[in-house]
Amino acid sequence: MTRETILQKAWEGVRSFCRRYAQDTKGTIAVAFGIMAPLLIGMVGMSLDYSQAYLVRSRLAQALDAAALAAAAYSADEAEIEQRVQDFFDANYPEAKLGFTFDPIVVVNGDEVHVTGNATYHTMFLKVLGITTIDVSASTTVVREIQGLEVALVLDNTGSMATNDNIGALKTGTENFINILFDNASDPDNVRIGMVPFANSIRVGRYGLGLNPDGTTYGDGTPFVTLPSGVSYTTNRSSSTGWYGCVVEHMDEGYDPAATHVANSYGQLWRSGTSWDGHGWDATVNTNDPYDFDVLDNYEGPWDIYMFGKTINYDAACTGSGYSTSRCSNCGGDTYCNSTYCYCRHSAPNQGCPYANIMPLNNDRDELLAHVDTMQPDGNTLGNIGMAWGYRVLSPEFPFEEAHEWDNFFWKKAVVMMTDGDNTENGTYSSFWFTGKNNMNVTKFNDRFAETCQALKDQGVAVYTITFTSGISDATKDYFRECATSEDQYYDAPTQEELIDVFETIARELSNLHIKG
Repeated sequence: MTRETILQKAWEGVRSFCRRYAQDTKGTIAVAFGIMAPLLIGMVGMSLDYSQAYLVRSRLAQALDAAALAAAAYSADEAEIEQRVQDFFDANYPEAKLGFTFDPIVVVNGDEVHVTGNATYHTMFLKVLGITTIDVSASTTVVREIQGLEVALVLDNTGSMATNDNIGALKTGTENFINILFDNASDPDNVRIGMVPFANSIRVGRYGLGLNPDGTTYGDGTPFVTLPSGVSYTTNRSSSTGWYGCVVEHMDEGYDPAATHVANSYGQLWRSGTSWDGHGWDATVNTNDPYDFDVLDNYEGPWDIYMFGKTINYDAACTGSGYSTSRCSNCGGDTYCNSTYCYCRHSAPNQGCPYANIMPLNNDRDELLAHVDTMQPDGNTLGNIGMAWGYRVLSPEFPFEEAHEWDNFFWKKAVVMMTDGDNTENGTYSSFWFTGKNNMNVTKFNDRFAETCQALKDQGVAVYTITFTSGISDATKDYFRECATSEDQYYDAPTQEELIDVFETIARELSNLHIKG
C-alpha cells in the first residue's frame, strides 16, 4: 500500500468514530446546553454591557479633558468653571449621542483645576439579571498658565537723582527692564507696563483732561481734573499762568471745584486776579488734616489742580514789624506777613511738578522707551503719593482704563517701587498743598505708604521695592522691606551698577513666572 492510501484509510476511521460518538451523546449535549444557555447568554450580555461601559468611560475622559481645558481658560471661579463644563458637555456631548448622563465636580486649587465627571450607563442585557445601570467616573487636572503681566513702575525723579547722574542709571535699568520683558514674551500683547515718575507730586498731564498726550481723546474723554476759569493746560513747566499737569489730593468732604479756600486748613491756592485776603493759608492753625485720601477712600477722583500760589499785588517782606521771615521759609518767593497771617507770592505755579507725566499701561515698547527719556530730576520725595498712583494705574477703575480686573487669574499684576531718599515734608509745595503747612508729616506719609502697599497686596499684586544709594535711612529701608510682598522681593542697591542689576533681576523673575503666551 502506498503512503497516500494508508493516510486516507486512517482519516476515514477518525471520521467514522466521530459520527458514532455524536449519535451516542447528542441527547446529553442537548440537556447540558439547555441548562447552560441562560448562564452563557448572561455572560455574553455582561461582557457586552461592561465593554460598552468601558467605552463610555473612555468617551467621558476624552470629553472631560476637552471641557476642562475650555472652561479653565474661561474663568477662575469654581462655580463658573463647573457651569462651563456642563454647558460644554450639553453642546458637544449630549446624552443622546453618548448614551449616558453627566454630573461634573470642579475643584480649583491655585493654578490647578480638577474636574471629575460621574456618568451613568443604562444596560441592555444585564437588566434581565436586575442590573439596570453601571456607574463610571473619570477625572482630569488642568494646569492654568498666567498669560500676561501688568506692571507699574513707580520711579523716583527727585532732585537728588541728579547726583552723579543717578537718573541716567535709573533710565538704563528701566530700559533694560522693559526690553527683557518684551524679549521674553511670546506675544507683546501679553506685556503692559505703566510708568509713574514721582517727586513731591504726580503729573497726570493731559490724561486729567480726558486726552492723550498728543491731544486726541483718551478713552471716552471723561476728565478727572477740572480747570478753574482762566487756567489752561501748558507744556511749558515755567509758565506763570498755565497748568503743567500735576494734581493735589482730596479734601475730607470731597472736591469742590468752586472753592479757593477751606476754613481752618492749609495749602489753598488763590486765583489769578484776586487778593490774598481770605484765600491764603493760615499759619496759626495746626489742627486740620484735610487731605487724607490716597487710595483707600474715593481714590478715583476727581482731583483738584496743583498750582503753587499765583502772583499777587501784596509783596511786603516779613520784616519791619517783628514777624520772622522763617514763618514763610517754604514760600519759595516774596511774602506778606502781619500779626496773624503769612502769605506767599510766587510766579511759577508749577514749581516742583515732575517733568515726566504718568504713562498708563502700554504694550508699545518704543513708546515706553521714549517715555523713559522724558524723566528729569527735580523736587522732593513723597514716595507715598507715587505708590498711590501706581495703585491707580493698575486698577481697572477710573481714572485709567487699561487694566484687567483685580481677580483676573490670567493677568498677573506687579508694581516696582524705587526711591533714593526718605519721605520728607521739606520743600515748597506738594500733592498735599503747602508741605509742612497742612498738618502732614513724615510719619503720616510713611503710614499712608504702608497702607497703600497693603492695599496692593490685598488685591494680589506682587510688590517689589528698591532702595537706591547709601544715603537712605534704616527706617525707610524697613518700610520698603515691609512693603514688598516678601523679603526676597525687597532690594537694596547702594550703587548704580547694583540698581541696574536689580531691575534686570526683577524683569527676569517676572518673565519666567508670569508671561507664558
